[in-house]
Amino acid sequence: MAPDLLLTAFALLASAAGLAALAVRRVPEGRAYSVHRFGHFARSLGPGWHLVWPLVDRVARRVDLVGHHIDLHYERERVAADAAVYYQILEPGRTGAALDDVDGVVQREAAEGFADLMPQLLPGETGGGAVRLKEELNRRLGNLGLRVIRCQLHLPGI
Repeated sequence: MAPDLLLTAFALLASAAGLAALAVRRVPEGRAYSVHRFGHFARSLGPGWHLVWPLVDRVARRVDLVGHHIDLHYERERVAADAAVYYQILEPGRTGAALDDVDGVVQREAAEGFADLMPQLLPGETGGGAVRLKEELNRRLGNLGLRVIRCQLHLPGI
């Protein structure tokens, strides 16, 4: 009877140690993880060591915090223009569920801001227009912990 009890205790101890190892997650510097619980967004993890619920939480997406780039195109009434927007994620905790589709969120906001800005631009105003677009996008995206670091405008049709 003692060998069976010892074997059971060892199995329970090994299972507990395995679950404890699964509960610890390390997020590398410059990355963020989106954690889902039962298929729905639960929280985001920034760089460092974190505890998660093993077998309940799963890392759904791994996202770089820097180096994001999207391209935009605008065309109306024989006016065509392109823009490039470069951004980074400063606070993944504030980004929240948007972290799962952060490029899509920025793409939608930037397209809307770009379309609003285009009728206001004067011919040849690429530098000032880029600054205005960057300021507008930072106003729109700042509450998500995102920061636009650079915008480039290409306005061949103006």
